[in-house]
Amino acid sequence: MSAQFDPTPHYSLKSPPKNLILAAKIGVLIGFVSFAAGLLIDGYGERIRVAYLTNLVYFIGLSLGGVIFACALTLTLARWGRGLKRIGESFLMFMPVALVLLVIFIVTGGWNLYEWYTHPETLHAHKKIYLTAPFWTARLFIGLSILTFVAYRYVRISLRPDLGVAAKKLDGKHPAWWNKHIKGWTNDADEIAKSADKQRRSAPLVCILFACVLTVSIVDLVMSLSPHWYSNMFGGWYFASCFWLAMIWIGIYSILGRGWMGTTKVFTPTVYHDLGKLIFGFCVVWAYMFYAQLLPIWYGNMTEEIGFLIVRLRLEPWQGLAKLVACLCFFIPFVTLLSRGIKKMPRTLVVILAVPAVGIWLERYIVAAPSTLLDVTEVPLGLLELGVTIGFLSGFIWVITNFLSQVPVVPVTDPMMNPHPDDVHVHSMDAHAH
Repeated sequence: MSAQFDPTPHYSLKSPPKNLILAAKIGVLIGFVSFAAGLLIDGYGERIRVAYLTNLVYFIGLSLGGVIFACALTLTLARWGRGLKRIGESFLMFMPVALVLLVIFIVTGGWNLYEWYTHPETLHAHKKIYLTAPFWTARLFIGLSILTFVAYRYVRISLRPDLGVAAKKLDGKHPAWWNKHIKGWTNDADEIAKSADKQRRSAPLVCILFACVLTVSIVDLVMSLSPHWYSNMFGGWYFASCFWLAMIWIGIYSILGRGWMGTTKVFTPTVYHDLGKLIFGFCVVWAYMFYAQLLPIWYGNMTEEIGFLIVRLRLEPWQGLAKLVACLCFFIPFVTLLSRGIKKMPRTLVVILAVPAVGIWLERYIVAAPSTLLDVTEVPLGLLELGVTIGFLSGFIWVITNFLSQVPVVPVTDPMMNPHPDDVHVHSMDAHAH
């Protein structure tokens, strides 16, 4: 039977690496300067706005996908990845920043990317009702705000027993904001039981809203760039890939941050073996959902839809990028993650996970960019686009690192951190021989 989890080392708060925080701050500055420069350079405005929009779509999905990973662990009573739960919850802390960044996108001319805004006369009557700037903005902010609020409530429920027990262990030497979260504390056993029950009742609502809100949001943010094209599976493809993306970044962050978080004994090779299997599975799901959209449109030669695919899959400069996305998002992770051993080697695994992490960003880009950046002879990705991406990534790392330094990094009071008392691990005779 697996060893019992010892929460003692994880009650105390961890100080994040100063160099990491400094690098994140510099990265945010680089992103700000790159975006401002792109807006000021003649003929570069559309390019930089498309890069900004790509990052918005990428990091909104990543932030919300993290908390869905935590909800999935709760709903399935999973023990294998329970230690990763708090890292997934930390991703949600970037959502308020993402909403502010969405406001900046709109204020700096983001609507100008959309044909329905610049040329409303080209729309059919029923689309004119739906695709208007006020209605578009209201849908996005109301939907994402409600989802963020409900998800934050789930995270707060999850945090409460850990903060309450840790506060006692730290003899009151904890951040002042903890007191608000543990107000009305009764006793440890009751609080832990109530939290587990409330999490199980809250998680389904978070998951349902996640699917519904992200479906509407991606249609507004990306599909409406080409208002005459549509795919019924586009929303599902997006929110499923957001869950996949979150697992990828949970793997990357937990491996690279094990040292400062003090979680080396919690995030074992066995945990990464299980996480790697899930990531491998969703790599196949991503490919399946892409093909399920491609098949009827391509072979049915649907008049309105086929042009969207031809531009990206058959015309330059996008054809080469589409092949690269297929390699990064499917072929490379599929082949490498077939190996059981690789999934158990954290340092090797983090390199492999970086491949689809980049591939999904490029997938988001190639879906959005050709709808707006017409008559380009090469893929319009340069230093300024890279700078904006560095800014988003740095801000994301800064926010989640700051959060994880102020709370127990693993759910110290969660009973699921321990192996099930009835579990029996049977090994073959060959295993003993090795």
